Amino acid sequence: MIQSGNNVFTLNGISISNTKGRLRLKYSGLRYGKAIYKELVNQIKEIYYINHVEINSITETILVKYDEVDDTENISDLIEVIDNVVEGFSLDIYKNYVEEKNNELKGKYDTEEASSKKLLARLVFNGTVMLGTKIFGSAPVIPTGKIYDKFLTVPALASLGLTSPLFKTAWDGLVDTKRPNADFLTVTSILASLMLGNSISALTIIALSDIAEFMTAYTVEKTRSSIKDLLNLEHDTTWKIEKDGSINKCSIDKVRKDDLVVIHTGEKICVDGEVVDGEAIVDLSSVSGEYLPVIKKEKEKVFAGGLIKNGTITVKAEKVGDDTVISRIIDLVENSATQQAPIQKYADKFSNYLVPLNLLLSAVVYGVTRNTTKALNMLVIDYSCGIKLSTATAFSASINNSVKNGVLIKGGAFIEQLTLTDTIIFDKTGTITEGKPKIKDTYVDEKYTERELVRYACAAEESSSHPLSYCVLEYGKLLGIEIPKHGVIETVVGRGTYTDVDGEIVRVGNLKFMNENGIYPSKEAIDFASGSTPIYVSYGSDFIGVLSAFDKPRKNIKRAINMMRSNGINEVVMLTGDMKKQAKLVASKVNADSYRAELLPEDKADEILRMKSEGTGVIMVGDGINDAPALSYSNVGISLGSKSTDVAIETSDIVINADDPMMIPRVMGLSNKTMEIVKQNFALVIGINTVGLVLGATSNISVFWSAVMHNMSTIFVVGNSCRVLLDKSLKGVI
Repeated sequence: MIQSGNNVFTLNGISISNTKGRLRLKYSGLRYGKAIYKELVNQIKEIYYINHVEINSITETILVKYDEVDDTENISDLIEVIDNVVEGFSLDIYKNYVEEKNNELKGKYDTEEASSKKLLARLVFNGTVMLGTKIFGSAPVIPTGKIYDKFLTVPALASLGLTSPLFKTAWDGLVDTKRPNADFLTVTSILASLMLGNSISALTIIALSDIAEFMTAYTVEKTRSSIKDLLNLEHDTTWKIEKDGSINKCSIDKVRKDDLVVIHTGEKICVDGEVVDGEAIVDLSSVSGEYLPVIKKEKEKVFAGGLIKNGTITVKAEKVGDDTVISRIIDLVENSATQQAPIQKYADKFSNYLVPLNLLLSAVVYGVTRNTTKALNMLVIDYSCGIKLSTATAFSASINNSVKNGVLIKGGAFIEQLTLTDTIIFDKTGTITEGKPKIKDTYVDEKYTERELVRYACAAEESSSHPLSYCVLEYGKLLGIEIPKHGVIETVVGRGTYTDVDGEIVRVGNLKFMNENGIYPSKEAIDFASGSTPIYVSYGSDFIGVLSAFDKPRKNIKRAINMMRSNGINEVVMLTGDMKKQAKLVASKVNADSYRAELLPEDKADEILRMKSEGTGVIMVGDGINDAPALSYSNVGISLGSKSTDVAIETSDIVINADDPMMIPRVMGLSNKTMEIVKQNFALVIGINTVGLVLGATSNISVFWSAVMHNMSTIFVVGNSCRVLLDKSLKGVI
């Protein structure tokens, strides 16, 4: 079973037909694995007693024909064998599901919502018409002496004009779902009011509805504004080559396709394009997740977000990078309906089912009382608007609160999921730890001194951009070491660096690098380095010593984990690509329940899928770069850190723009409070509208006051949701 947000894929076969030598199994979600059908069929055929396999993508079934041998007498054993094969493709099925769903949702929620300015203008117009009616009356504009004079008064025409957008949505609802929706109910109540000659009631229904929508629209717009403020932290600039050959600094939004831009050492690449001149060492970790910087030359591609560590390149722009990335992020969050929470979908579905109830009540009340006013009350008072807004406004207010405090939540689904998960997984480097390793101790061969060890190490690391190089150089500065003259520094990927000092080769790197060059550190040196990141140093054929680097845990990480446990987290797991000894040490320091080490990014993703297949709700906390697959496959992916990259913001469901791990339990606390308010909103809507329906059917309450009662419940819901805006959970205030 794979759980994705609100969807569950059962990757365990369910037998739907079983005859002699023939078995058909159903796998929910199999339709998303069309690309791997051929390979899946081949692997199932490799089971020696199976002689025929067919996959039906429509029914999501696998048909197998098998020889009746002793090994297949127990059908459950056969199903288990096939399940084992299918399970091997679970990651591919899930990836295809995500991609297909994203394509389906594009444009699904493109309908333009009314802005607060438009709603305010409607309210002003409505109020003006009502005031004019009170002063001048409501005679027909063109008297005909017929029944439809009621629709030709100024307030009646104004009501029809203001209601006109709802006619289309009401009709579309009937066509698409074959059932009336909330807009159909509103249109019906307004038309009924006009037929009864009560145009003021019609305007009142519209006005109160617009007030509730105005409050909702205003909250959403404030949220969008806050998101843009959070993402546009800096205005990117670059150096552009003009047609006359001059170079001018300009804003990135002025760069067009095929323009030439020059990027120097220390500058961020702001376009996607091809290098046409120069050579540079480029850090692409924020884009591709490559740990080591790479050399980029002519005719090679570079991407927005990369950082020039050394050198200068001229790039022909093919795509402006940062603007398109930011626009995608804002679009994703604005269209958060694509990430609706389960409770939000339930509210929408439930409210739609209640609309026919109002129509039925209206008919029953009229049949019993023969009172058109009481029948109309049944149409005016409905649950649907309030129930829908009870979730939408609370989630919007919660997202608004979070972005103002440097936390980006991409939809209501993740607010609810935070309250439903029971396991949290941490990446180690840069998440649990600071990501800034420091030399904590040294081991030196008896023929050398510590200063000589550090002196030679600094020589081979001086121009390297590896994080461990920085900690070696920092340690050299601390000791006041003068770096000796040396030759060109060469890097061996995954091993270390080397250079020439006084005619001898200095090597700095891992144990494998030493052994490959005939240098074998002593057992004492290797034992000394256990539990830390060892940096071995040699000079010529001599082993000099080892520097022990350690990346200490973040401040407050242990306290944050304890708070998460109090918020319902039962298990804390650490996944890392580092060695087992280092992982064990860090896991013990932060009281993690378990850990797995020496993992590749895809291994982390597989581990999360395994947990989800067991029914576990998983939160993944990482840096948003190498952890991208794991972040995207978890129920909730959280990127932690002030240096969150564009990739982190796009991949994660929640982005915390701070280095404080205490923000994680605080976000969980805000989510819990948001869900409490959603439940309160349900109670408010159901309670007030139920009282209104009873009064409307049994008393002489007017349509006007029925409309007031109904819309006041909606306004109460919006007002109650706005309390989330004032919540101080993210500031550490309870």
